[in-house]
Amino acid sequence: MKYVYLILAAALLATSASAQTGMTREQMESRHQERVQMRDARHQTEIKQMDSIVLNRYYKFMPTSFQQEPAGNMHQIYSIMYSLAMYKDYVDIDIPYIVGVVAPYHLTIMNYITFDIQKYTAVQNEDGWTISFSSNLYSDNTYTFTFKIYSITREAVLNIASTLYPTVTYYGSIQQIY
Repeated sequence: MKYVYLILAAALLATSASAQTGMTREQMESRHQERVQMRDARHQTEIKQMDSIVLNRYYKFMPTSFQQEPAGNMHQIYSIMYSLAMYKDYVDIDIPYIVGVVAPYHLTIMNYITFDIQKYTAVQNEDGWTISFSSNLYSDNTYTFTFKIYSITREAVLNIASTLYPTVTYYGSIQQIY
């Protein structure tokens, strides 16, 4: 019997709360549409901001994981100190990298600041941007960097291809440099 009284009390409380809001179905639908429009405007602002970041060439790639292609082990990056920062006239690279022509491959740090940016292209597509450039990084080896940036999520995938080593793929996000 206690449970019946408890259920009736909960039902009365629920109907009382809904009656106190005083919103009709049309008002609730209108409020829903307003929220959808506000979110859409926020998303469009995010996309425009990402476009501006890429076009101005002031952004930083923050990797969270990487692996050697085609089927190397996935390595997680727990330190926030690694990044690849793109500026108008130079690139600041400080990220882990896998080297070796044949197994066993080993980890090293790609730590360069270079003004040697060749064939820089930024192409906008329906998801965001594809950016590529190459550099010798003070060696005889040519490295080709290719970003796939998703504007809505700020997710980025970076491939570093090399004339000497297998391609290394990084997963992370893009941030604006202030």
